[in-house]
Amino acid sequence: MRLITLLAGVIPTLLVASAMAQGRAQPQKPLMKEFIGINVHTVQFDPKLYAPVTRMVRDYHPYMWDVDDKPGTATSFPMAKHIGWKDDSGKFRSWNRKVDWKELYGEWVKMGYDIDATIQIEAVAYKDWPDRQKNLTEYGKAFAGYFGPSHANLVTSAEIGNEPAGNKKYTPEQYKEVFRIMARALREGDPKLKIVSCAVQAGKADGYCQPIDVLKGESALYDVINLHQYALLKGWPSFERTFPEDPRFRFIGILEDAIAWRDQNAPGKPLWLTEFGYDASSKQPAPNNKDWKDCTDLQQAQWIVRSFLALSAIDIERAYLYFFNDGDSPSFHASSGITRNLEPKMSYWAMAHLYQSLGDYRLNATIEKDAKGAYVFEFVNGKDPKKLIWVAWSPTGSNLELQKDLKLPGKLVKAERMPTAKDEKTAVTLAPDDKGSARAQLTESPLYIWIEK
Repeated sequence: MRLITLLAGVIPTLLVASAMAQGRAQPQKPLMKEFIGINVHTVQFDPKLYAPVTRMVRDYHPYMWDVDDKPGTATSFPMAKHIGWKDDSGKFRSWNRKVDWKELYGEWVKMGYDIDATIQIEAVAYKDWPDRQKNLTEYGKAFAGYFGPSHANLVTSAEIGNEPAGNKKYTPEQYKEVFRIMARALREGDPKLKIVSCAVQAGKADGYCQPIDVLKGESALYDVINLHQYALLKGWPSFERTFPEDPRFRFIGILEDAIAWRDQNAPGKPLWLTEFGYDASSKQPAPNNKDWKDCTDLQQAQWIVRSFLALSAIDIERAYLYFFNDGDSPSFHASSGITRNLEPKMSYWAMAHLYQSLGDYRLNATIEKDAKGAYVFEFVNGKDPKKLIWVAWSPTGSNLELQKDLKLPGKLVKAERMPTAKDEKTAVTLAPDDKGSARAQLTESPLYIWIEK
């Protein structure tokens, strides 16, 4: 590890500066408990296990389960008709159980979860709909008319597809057609249900997301713009991830491109980042997959927490981590869970600490943002503006540690380092001088500092 001492004072950079320069008001940031979410999958999700890390879940809701694997079949909510998966030959294999959505989602709701349902219409290729207009209209009305806030009140939002550009199933023109049909149907089924687009991307789309221009001129049909973004230094075959502040990859910058598109084409529409994440497996890749690269368990924990922090500073309303659990498979997207075979990884404890520490706080100011030095963010309690938490870390990705003099804006209450294990001792001793300046050691693991003004 390298050690650097920085004696520079800390000068706040207010979040409102950018918005004021553009002549528009900065909306209030969400509380972090309304910002931090996680991706889950139906019967595999244990709501009690993940309660310490979030109350915001994005569920992959399979269209085919609701129609008995036969596109266009009438639904019979609250029951799913046939649950399972397609094997390598394309044959539908069944799980030997029935799913009652009222029971399944109802348990989550009783525990305080907010559910965003990703309706996976891309399970049906564009050409394979028996009658697209009729099929999508009937399903959209039925889904919103049962699950929506005005009815069973099980889901608060529904996405029209996940990544329908994947496998070339939908061209932009084709997606726009089905989006229009289903958006109108969802709105008719329940006007209170938030309608969310599929994953879109500004600039050149990555082959999974639709180009964001598919939403141009359609703002009356949707409530939320949906983004997916992974901090990938390289694509196939290595799929090498990197830390969120890495200047070699525009993780935040690509999202800011979408924000700029929104400001020009759909002012006021919220944006959600519904997928980001990092693979971390304890196994070596198979010989036929030898180029694949993951990060360590510690890096995954650090990068997840720092991603949520960095994302809170830009104009997106929610961020959902991919994924909740994995089977420790050393391959792309197959080891991104915060649990491994339902046992907590380092990232589970780090994310739980983040959620429990900052849940009732919202981002207030960027105190410092130096990719070669330190990041220092200020969060304020949603009910008591005299209560602050500063979060500070080294963003270099090189195990760089630095000594930083922090000019605290009030009385030091306590300080804690991000944990990576259950019941880990996290307390850090800081000793402010008579001018309120405290020297802190910053590492890749964020330091939380509680302050009272």
